[in-house]
Parts: sequence; C-alpha cells; structure tokens
Amino acid sequence: MSAKIKASIREKYEDFDKDKILDDLVDKVIENEKLKKEKEKLEKELKKYKNAHTPSSKLRFEKPQAKGLPVGRREGKKSKQLGKTRPQDKPSLTILVEADKHPATGNTNIVETGEFVETIVTDFKIEKNVTLYRVKEYKDLDTNEIFLAPHPDIPEKGIFGKNVLAFANALHFEYRVPFGGIANIFTNVFDISMTAPTAMNICNRVANKLSYKYEELNGELRASDVVNGDETGSNQNGRSEWLWGFFTPLIAFFRFFPQRGGKILEEVLGKCFKGKIGCDGWSTYAVYSKEYGILLQRCWAHLIREVRYMCKDVPELHEAYVWIMDMFKKIKKLRTIKSKTRRQKGYDQLIADMDKWVKIYRCYRGMKQIVTKVENGGKFWFTCVLHPEIEPTNNSAERGLRKFVVMEKIMGCLRTEQGKKTTQIMMSLFGTWNLQGLNPYRELRAIL
Repeated sequence: MSAKIKASIREKYEDFDKDKILDDLVDKVIENEKLKKEKEKLEKELKKYKNAHTPSSKLRFEKPQAKGLPVGRREGKKSKQLGKTRPQDKPSLTILVEADKHPATGNTNIVETGEFVETIVTDFKIEKNVTLYRVKEYKDLDTNEIFLAPHPDIPEKGIFGKNVLAFANALHFEYRVPFGGIANIFTNVFDISMTAPTAMNICNRVANKLSYKYEELNGELRASDVVNGDETGSNQNGRSEWLWGFFTPLIAFFRFFPQRGGKILEEVLGKCFKGKIGCDGWSTYAVYSKEYGILLQRCWAHLIREVRYMCKDVPELHEAYVWIMDMFKKIKKLRTIKSKTRRQKGYDQLIADMDKWVKIYRCYRGMKQIVTKVENGGKFWFTCVLHPEIEPTNNSAERGLRKFVVMEKIMGCLRTEQGKKTTQIMMSLFGTWNLQGLNPYRELRAIL
C-alpha cells in the first residue's frame, strides 16, 4: 500500500475514538468473511461447469474468436497430391442416349461424330412390397394338435416384415432418429403408414426377440482378457440413473444401473472375472479390484487433464505438468519394447518417479486433491507397461458412451423400464457390430 493511501486513511480516522475504530474494524472483518464465503460458494458452483473435464466446446470465453484472435481452417496443402474420390459402382444397365436434333437450336441437320461420353449414375428405387400369405392350417393326427404352416418371412408378431424391423432399429440406435422421425420417414418416403408409438413398439419387439444375443455378449465379455469401463448419467422420467459401458476391441456392452457404484461390476463381469480393467478413478473399480484381485489401469487422459488444469495458471507448478507428461511419454515408449525384463525395469523406475512427484507436490497449495488421487492410484498407473494389451487411457470407453449422450440430448429421457431394456440391448448389438467392422443393418436383418 502506498504512503499516500496510508496517510489518507490515518487522516480519516484521526478524530475517531478507539471504540469507534474497533467497531468499524469488526464490521469490515464480518463483511470480508461474508464475501469470502460467497466467493467460495460461487467458485464451488462454477466448478460444476468449468473444470478439468469440461470439453473445449463449452469454454466459450476462452475460444480464439472470443479473445479477438483470427479463426478458421488453414489453407490446404499446395502440392500436386491427387485427391481421393469414392470408387465408381459397376453399372448393371447400359442405356444408349441419342438425339434427333440439336437441343439448343432445334436444328435437325445433324450427324454423329462417332465419339461417346460415358456417365455412370448411381441411384436407388424405393419400392413397397405388400404380400398376402394364405397360411394353411393342419392337424396332427397323432396328437390332434392344430398348427399353421411356417414361413420364414412371416413375423412372429405384427404386420411388418424383417426389412422394416431392421431399418427402424438402425434409424433409432445407429443414426439417432427419434421415433416420430422414423414414423415420418416410413410414411412419407416408403409410403408405409406408421406412427411414433408403432415405431417404438417395433424396436421393443426386436429387442425382446434378441435378448438372448445380449446375454451371449455378456458371457463373451466375462471371458475377455481386457475390458474398459465407464459410466454416464441418465434420466428416467426425472430420476437419475447411470448407463454403464464395458468395451473390448470387439465387444460393446451397456447396462443401466440405479447407482454410480454398488455391485454393477459383479453383476456384469461376475465374481470369476480374470482379466484386466481400464477405468477412471471411481472407487467402485478399486473395491472390485481389491475383493477379486483384478489388475486395473488408471486413465492417464484424466490425470493429464486434471494436472494441466491445476498447473496452467501457476508458473511454479508448470514443472509438475511437464514431469507428468514425461512419464506418459516414457510409458508409451516402454510399451513398444518386447523385452519383459526391460519393461519391468522401466515399470519400477516409473513407480519411484511417481512417488517422488507425490512427495514434492503434496505441500503445494491447491494440489492436495490431485496428489491424493495420484497416490490412491498407486501401481495401477503403470499396469499397461507390464501388460501392453491394455491401453494407458480409457478413451475407448468414453467414445463408446458418446453416442448415448447425444441420443439422450435428442430424446430428453427414457420413460419406461422396457425403454431401458431395449436401449441397452440394441446399443450393445449395434456397438459390437461396429467394432467388428460389420454392417449393423445387414447383421440385424440376417438375424431377423
């Protein structure tokens, strides 16, 4: 504080008695405490919207355009590199196009030059097929049982064929079209009259029919060597629930659960699971790991984001972030080494480095929470060094859940238990087919 300001304050209070000055001081201390509590409350509220895991799309006032900086895509490469285009389809029909006059002038005094210009056009035809099946009834003379002759294209329930059933589910679960949109597409494009409740019933019917495939996926998941898990919030008529996703390179499995913790891992992976789990820092995984002796791999993407967030505005903590990034680079390098002995040596060195990082930065203000998280993770930050089959980040699980997050923003919430069951079954099947490089619509149609 400058001498001039001090002199001004002394002049203001020189005629006040001691009690008056003390009263003013007490009032200012009380006011300061109120402001401090209000500031802490606002900062706590702000952390809900701006924290280490806030996506860049939400940081509106930190974007370049908000700061007056130039934005826009960079110019393309100025080289003679040939661009790529889709391969042309092979024509199944050839049409010879002829003229008897010049289209611009109407002149009929024309002659062929003998040259051709070939144009391949790809299009499709939407054609509604309505079939009447006259199904004969029979009687089994041995048992006196009456039955109908079977046919593979007659649905077990309803009046829509397998193409309609498969396409309606693909529109909703693969392309995120609401039921009202599905009904409009069928009504206006295919000329098949449909309502939104009908579209919903179609999806429910298919999910119930394929529930056995969902259970088969669960069995395959339990036998997997590596599983990545994550969860995201869900809404069922205003009541909070959680959608859990479990992923391998070839399997996607979803399960709704009323809690963010509890026995979800025992319910999905079982008590005999022998694989390794990639996860974030949620305590549910640590409890499951401790109870059943499961190896975990904590997510480095989460850790890097949180350390960067804590250190970005504090110059003396920049080294803490650089140190973490150096360890991550070392992890990626060690994972490429075939020698188990060298990976073990690197693993031991990384654990020692992380212990040193914790001891150094434990005493820094504002770092207590992240240091505690690192300390709780322990050796599980480096499982991927000894077991390269598991990734150091949990990004695959986060990407797998993203489709549902977008779906829920479109539809608002799930409203029934059947809706939850249908969503978890169909998202699991479509997600698995995508991971396996298959065409989800064709796979579903083949099963139906």
